[in-house]
Amino acid sequence: MATIKDISKVAGVSPGTVSRALSPGKNKFVAEETKQKVKTIADQLGYEYDSSAKKAKNTIEIAVLTTMTLEEETRDEYWRFVRRGMYEAAERENITLGNINRIQDGVDLQEIARASAVIIIGTVTIAAVKKIKQYNKNVIIVDGGGFYHDLADVVDTNLGELTIRILNQLAAHTSGKIAFIGCARNQMDLDGQIVASVEDARTRAYKQWTADHHQPEIYKEISPDTGSAMAVTESLLKKYDRDLSAILVWSDPFAIGAMRALAKHQLVAGKDVALMSFDDLEFASFLTPSLSSIWIPKAELGFQAIIHAKSMIKHKRHWTVRNIIPGKIQYRETFNPNS
Repeated sequence: MATIKDISKVAGVSPGTVSRALSPGKNKFVAEETKQKVKTIADQLGYEYDSSAKKAKNTIEIAVLTTMTLEEETRDEYWRFVRRGMYEAAERENITLGNINRIQDGVDLQEIARASAVIIIGTVTIAAVKKIKQYNKNVIIVDGGGFYHDLADVVDTNLGELTIRILNQLAAHTSGKIAFIGCARNQMDLDGQIVASVEDARTRAYKQWTADHHQPEIYKEISPDTGSAMAVTESLLKKYDRDLSAILVWSDPFAIGAMRALAKHQLVAGKDVALMSFDDLEFASFLTPSLSSIWIPKAELGFQAIIHAKSMIKHKRHWTVRNIIPGKIQYRETFNPNS
């Protein structure tokens, strides 16, 4: 008797793709050409479709909710990589991912109830989590910016810890004030309304660090674009002049704006003002000077969310878990305590 793996080998596609192509409820997620190819090979090999239907009952299906609009995902590769990691893990584990549900467009609670688990990407309200858990107990929040009072499992990175670590190093190797240019998170309710602007782990860590070390809090919140980062860096330089010894910025695109502002004032990042960023995007090492940046797991978060969901479904438990994937500091020319 032919199996899904047999068809997979002949068709040159993954077992997960074969499973979806042969499932009436899931074949809409497979390209028409691939679907026809798989069905033809299945018929040639004598595949028993009844067996497929029985197996489909045991298929893990995960619903995905995101607070990000398509425009936000297009602009910010961080969220795109999170999604990519989810797809890679789902393909490997033969897990079905439904359509991405953008909360702004409405949430089908019956679809949530039918799913084996629910993954939420982004920051939602506690009320939203409680509502979803009325329909599905298996809830995982990816990079939600909080612990949700033990309401749900969390897959996240150690942004706060990394921020404290780099602030300690900046303070030990520079002698002036340290500024932080960051952004706020939009917290969304289940009806798609943004109900609050909340601080990110990096911002909370910076404010706590300045308070603990009796340092001036120089926090500038901006909209997420390079031009805003450039403008606010210029204002910092005008206000603090040579008293500003280091700038910590939210992301690598922000850092480009900061470097442009420094250049306008005949200052060099890493020589006159230390500069440290987050993301460690591919271009960071090719800038002049090369940008010191904190690598944040992106695809890894998405990948682990799927693995975590599979484990949650299999092993019933009555406690929540925080699954933390650590980032890594990449020292280059704009700040290197070892040089």
